[in-house]
Amino acid sequence: MIIKKLISLSILIFFIILFCGGVLIQFLNEDMFKNTEWTPPVFILTAAIICIINQKTRTAALLIIAGLIGFLSEIVGVITSFPYGEYEYTDKLGIKIFDVPIVLICAWIIVSSFALDLISFLKLKKIFFPFVFASITTYYDLLIDPLMSGPLNYWVWRTESEGFYGVPLENFFGWFLVSLFISILPWKTWGNSLFPLVVNILLPTFFIVTSIVNKIYFPGILGMLMLTFYVIVILKSKKFKLESPF
Repeated sequence: MIIKKLISLSILIFFIILFCGGVLIQFLNEDMFKNTEWTPPVFILTAAIICIINQKTRTAALLIIAGLIGFLSEIVGVITSFPYGEYEYTDKLGIKIFDVPIVLICAWIIVSSFALDLISFLKLKKIFFPFVFASITTYYDLLIDPLMSGPLNYWVWRTESEGFYGVPLENFFGWFLVSLFISILPWKTWGNSLFPLVVNILLPTFFIVTSIVNKIYFPGILGMLMLTFYVIVILKSKKFKLESPF
């Protein structure tokens, strides 16, 4: 157990270093950070690993399945334009399968983990779980998509509709639909842990800072509201205790 925690801590430290570098590059000369093309997919990968290894085996397996469902939906989306709209990925996120970066599996794991963690602190009736889960993940995409498909150029929308900062509205319908499908997985237990909590705070913070620096203000504000709500819910909850992971 101690070895697992040490590995998790090492990955978290590496994640924090990447986070700091990602924030600094927004304010410094980009020429100071050459040959950093590998950092975006590795940043996402390390975040997903932290979310997975701090859960019990069954829950970790479900997170991976959620990531695969999201990834398969992206493949269908790129090929058929359903359910997200017409788009294609650039080469900035690394190796692709059927024109979809493999790291998208990790992205869906991260967003699902955030939603599940937030819901675990809410007194929510089971019947409302699918709707709330899908709403949180879709809301998260309101922060991510304008940035990723805009200034960061990780993917490109092939549509004439302005939508939401260039993102077609059907994309958010697609996110909601796929998230509903993920929500019906047999989620029974969820372990609240300090390390994923750090990821759930720092990753949106990175997107918020990057959005504001690139003058995408409204998605950045939406991200601030989401993160503020997440932190307030945790602080008011008697369920979570900031105990040493060791």
